[in-house]
Amino acid sequence: MEIIYAFISILFIGFLSLIGLFLLSIKEKTLDGILFILVAFATGTIFATAIFDLIPEAIHHLEELNDTGANLSESLVFGFSILGFVVFYIIERFVYWFHGHAHHKGNEMVCYDNITDDLDKIVQKGEKIKSFAILNLVGDGLHNLLDGIIIMVAFLNGFGMGIVITIAVLFHELPQEIGDFGILIYGGFSKMKALLFNFLSAMIAMIGGLVALILSANLELFNLFFLAFSGGGFLYLSATELMPELLKQRNFKKSIIQSLIFLIGIIIIVILVLILH
Repeated sequence: MEIIYAFISILFIGFLSLIGLFLLSIKEKTLDGILFILVAFATGTIFATAIFDLIPEAIHHLEELNDTGANLSESLVFGFSILGFVVFYIIERFVYWFHGHAHHKGNEMVCYDNITDDLDKIVQKGEKIKSFAILNLVGDGLHNLLDGIIIMVAFLNGFGMGIVITIAVLFHELPQEIGDFGILIYGGFSKMKALLFNFLSAMIAMIGGLVALILSANLELFNLFFLAFSGGGFLYLSATELMPELLKQRNFKKSIIQSLIFLIGIIIIVILVLILH
């Protein structure tokens, strides 16, 4: 039954790629307000999921394997976590480097280093932006593949864990999908093509789920590996992709609000872990 829940969750996350349908009529100020909340909350949920769920579950899984005589060291978990951190860095840095929180404004693409304050730079419309849009699709596909694997592995280790991971992925994907849609539109895609290609990219997560299902059934260490690997990846996302945006907020009042939302995200994940595990 957990397998069915996993694929339903992956499909649900995939349909977030169609959020562009609801963005067409939203004012820019309203959109920035939505992103302001989502990014702060996503930072807390992603960070807490790594610390309180993924890595501890990987250690628990290792202990279960050791009870069967595997004799594995706990350093293996942290090694896999470091590997996840590094791999996510490589994906973000060298493949998916133009992704994130961006949207188009008139004839310009506004790319926010801090999505709720001053804009960091403006990319003039031209041929170059089209290559950015393609790179964005490639990087997004890789990210979605990993999301599918993460969600499937989580559900294979228990329904409660699957729910926690799905929530964390959900709040990370929402602001990301908003940025992806804007980049595709500005890159020359029509609205319908942008929705279609963004959706197809999101559906790669289903392949990730299937891969995880096959490998977990045939490789004894796969679940241990990917739980720890995902923990490292989530730490990377929270610490280097999301947290810097919160730290660059110059408005004191907004910084306080973001900090509270960040803490709420952590508290919610901790409560869910305690209740569902």
